[in-house]
Amino acid sequence: MARFPFDPLPDGFVLGKPVDRHSYDERMIYELEQRGDLIITRKRDGWKIYTAINRGRVRLYTAGGSEIDERLDHVKNDLLCCDVPSPALIAGEGIIDIIHDDIGKVGSIFNANLKRSLELQEEYGKIRFMPFGLVHWGGKSVIGDPYEKNLARLGPVLSRFYGSTKGRLTYITPIHILTMSFDEAKKLVIEKGWEGLVLYDRNFANSFVLDGTSPDRPSGCYKWKPVFEDDFIARSWIPSPKDPLAVRDVMLFQKDPITGKEFPCGKFGTFSKKLKKELADDSKYPFVIQLEFDARYPKSGKIRSPRYVRIRTDKKVEDCIAPKSYPVR
Repeated sequence: MARFPFDPLPDGFVLGKPVDRHSYDERMIYELEQRGDLIITRKRDGWKIYTAINRGRVRLYTAGGSEIDERLDHVKNDLLCCDVPSPALIAGEGIIDIIHDDIGKVGSIFNANLKRSLELQEEYGKIRFMPFGLVHWGGKSVIGDPYEKNLARLGPVLSRFYGSTKGRLTYITPIHILTMSFDEAKKLVIEKGWEGLVLYDRNFANSFVLDGTSPDRPSGCYKWKPVFEDDFIARSWIPSPKDPLAVRDVMLFQKDPITGKEFPCGKFGTFSKKLKKELADDSKYPFVIQLEFDARYPKSGKIRSPRYVRIRTDKKVEDCIAPKSYPVR
């Protein structure tokens, strides 16, 4: 495995990502469960952060390789309390540790300038760091080691400090491992309104690249999210910059169930080439489109990660009513 310096982290460092739910057969998960090889964790909705610890210094990086400024000094101070063997590189998630994750608040904190970011953390709560994987440990590459072994390395180092009377590790959050069946975990996600699950083969070994490309999604780590489905009004279209006679995106709307007024739900443009041409016609609008999606933003009602199902020629525009009013109060 390639070695690389920790000060700074290479710009092209990219860690492998979990396989998306639509790219694997769930029977694989049940087979892992039957063999006793399945580790089920709660997926948190935050920002990926890499933590480089070297010679008593902690540096934090975003998934894009940018070093994070003083907005997370409280996380650095917590990490310095731990007996992490240096040098080490830990992958984790930056979250606001509340019952329901709020990616909008997390995004606001990371996208704001330093002064505003610190102000927002006083208002929303400080960003916490949830470690979920190891890349280097004590100067040794452990990226290819079984996931269960890396959890065993990380757990004791951090767990000694959780709940300490001295207040150590106030801003480090342990990964949430679910000791239940896969079916029970899926039900819990829906019941609690969580984003989803990350599922591991206990022997899973991750990988990374240093050239900034997207590494192949490794077998043995899977993302599971509930699938939502609804009908939306396609009110208008935006032409493709490469071909003005083809659709880039259609603008989506639904009716508020209380006011009856339409509100924007985002946009969608993942159509076949044929549909992109056919829908570049003002006379076809408005029409009803059925989409699958992962979740809604609670303040706006806009949908996340939409996927095409079909065009509903059997449904009227006035029947596209949202399940509840937005913003959620």
